[in-house]
Amino acid sequence: MASYYTRPRSPFYWIRFRKPDGSWSAKSSGVRIDTAGSLRAIHQMVSTETSKEKCDSEAGMSALFTRWVPQWFDYKYTNQLTRERCLQAWAHLSVYLAKRRVTHPSEVTYALCHDYFQWRISEEAAEEECRKPAAWNTALKEMKVMGAIMQEALRRGWIIANPCSRLGFGTRNIKEKRAITIEEEKKIYKELRKRKSSPWMEECFTVAMKQGCRLSEVQVPLDRIDTEAMSISFKIKGGRFHTAPLHKDLLPLVRKARQEKRAALVPLPSGPSSWWCQFFGAIGLGDLCFHCTRVTVVTRLAEAGFSESQTMAYVGHSSYMVHALYRKMRPKAVASLGDVL
Repeated sequence: MASYYTRPRSPFYWIRFRKPDGSWSAKSSGVRIDTAGSLRAIHQMVSTETSKEKCDSEAGMSALFTRWVPQWFDYKYTNQLTRERCLQAWAHLSVYLAKRRVTHPSEVTYALCHDYFQWRISEEAAEEECRKPAAWNTALKEMKVMGAIMQEALRRGWIIANPCSRLGFGTRNIKEKRAITIEEEKKIYKELRKRKSSPWMEECFTVAMKQGCRLSEVQVPLDRIDTEAMSISFKIKGGRFHTAPLHKDLLPLVRKARQEKRAALVPLPSGPSSWWCQFFGAIGLGDLCFHCTRVTVVTRLAEAGFSESQTMAYVGHSSYMVHALYRKMRPKAVASLGDVL
């Protein structure tokens, strides 16, 4: 049961309370002893803390983050990629919570959420802890995952409000991804062939440059590839399927994958995006990322004169990127029309 007391040389009442993990702690109430109505105010605060203790004791240890969050992801998110992204976000969130000794949803505050942002994107803090700082939008996505966790805790009755709601953070403009030039493509292949220890990278790059698919989509199961109909079916965002024409240059890779009895066309290792970021940086193309392959395919199709609808049918659901690229190219295509005016 919570209680209050005074400390020598402190003008405030202090509250002693039991934490969700069963240990005792104390904090300043912020109520000055010498102010009018202070006794009533401190009694109300003690009553609130006692009620919170009762709630925590009824919930038991099952409310601790480590007891339910990973398992909750398993049945909450049926899409494998979504579940993996949430688990990656939780990996960073759980490190910070452990650093701050926060184990229970009731210990998460609005201020803690803001502090997480600063900790996650700070280059100084990252250097001290030998980790890579996150981009603003990455930290924002992680906080959205935290908001979903806290909303579930609210539904289960472990907290009375979600401190992650209405944080006031917005996305920031990110550097636009560009197309890969022919010269850069030749350089990339040359460097990839030197790395005999990572043959999956060349295969991965080839599939993306021929099909315009995302990084995760190169791991397409072989039973979704029909060499007779020359079609390949990717599982895209939202769990939907997109069937595209199979590029003839991928036939040797398909045969090789079947001979090796692979489960997928290009099996990916853990954290493939990091591999590609390190690779592009090592060969002097640090402004590229793997998604630039998709931008390259769309750009080359547009420059070849194919319509937006044809391009979208080839690369799948990517209307925003396709429209954005076509809007940029159209002024050049119609520049000569002004000569007749």
